[in-house]
Amino acid sequence: MGKREGEEMKVKKLISGAAGIAGCIAGGMAVAAAVNKALARQEERHLTPPGKIIEVNGHKMHVYGEGARTKVTCVFLSGGGTIAPVYDFRPLYRRLSPYYRCVVVEKAGYGYSEISAKSRRLDVMLEETRRALILAGERGPYVLLPHSMSGLEAIYWAQKYPQEIKAIIGLDMAFPEAYEKAENAGKGIGLLRLAAMLGLHRLPLFSLAADDGLTEEEYAQAKLLAKRNFMNRCIAAETDIVYENAVLVGKSGLPEVPFLLFCSDGKEVADFWVELQRECAQKLQAELIELPCGHYIHHFKAEEIVSEIRKFLE
Repeated sequence: MGKREGEEMKVKKLISGAAGIAGCIAGGMAVAAAVNKALARQEERHLTPPGKIIEVNGHKMHVYGEGARTKVTCVFLSGGGTIAPVYDFRPLYRRLSPYYRCVVVEKAGYGYSEISAKSRRLDVMLEETRRALILAGERGPYVLLPHSMSGLEAIYWAQKYPQEIKAIIGLDMAFPEAYEKAENAGKGIGLLRLAAMLGLHRLPLFSLAADDGLTEEEYAQAKLLAKRNFMNRCIAAETDIVYENAVLVGKSGLPEVPFLLFCSDGKEVADFWVELQRECAQKLQAELIELPCGHYIHHFKAEEIVSEIRKFLE
């Protein structure tokens, strides 16, 4: 065998070995994805939504209400990717529901709501939220409490249907300007989606559900929802289109409804976050309460937030 033939043989062996390794990896990924789907189907049977399941726009949405029906109905809107809003907001609405009607609407792909293939354009999501509230028997005008990304939906709602909104209380909420400054809202989504498909988020090193103030049963449900909802297609699609949604909201300016704004220290969000909150509060002539804590401020400062909300609404 000549030198050239020997080199060609080595190359062929390398290619064959690489193909074998690639095949093993692809096969392993296929098996992991199949196991993840099977586990998800089993876990689905153990989900017990505490609120109402409503059929909206061809898919099911979960709406949870707590507290007597009063002149004030507080509607909680979760931030992007929040696994289980009905449990995420519990530290806050449990303290508010003795005084006001509190309602959590879980968008498609969030909490107990069905994972849908419908568009995540802001106009679509808003109409689904409004319809779900009506079908659940909740009536406005509403006080909106948006966290993070859902600030866009809250502003858009007040722009489009101002008669339905009594006030907006921002829980470290996002404004359209935040997405003009940010460049990484969708960074890493592809890898996270792949991890979710393979079930890597099921590994013990990931902690996707917090047990803040939850009962043992509620925490168990939150963990099941974390396994089902982590970076599902609704959440990924909403992140993909967030810049377009921000442009839509930014076209009409800030709505003329009362605002109360709570702001984190910004360390978990962006270096411009606090200053932007201050600028928006000034434009809105709204009170801004800065809190020395992380982005999920309702986990850390629920007592203080409830006290200020009651002052604002009363």
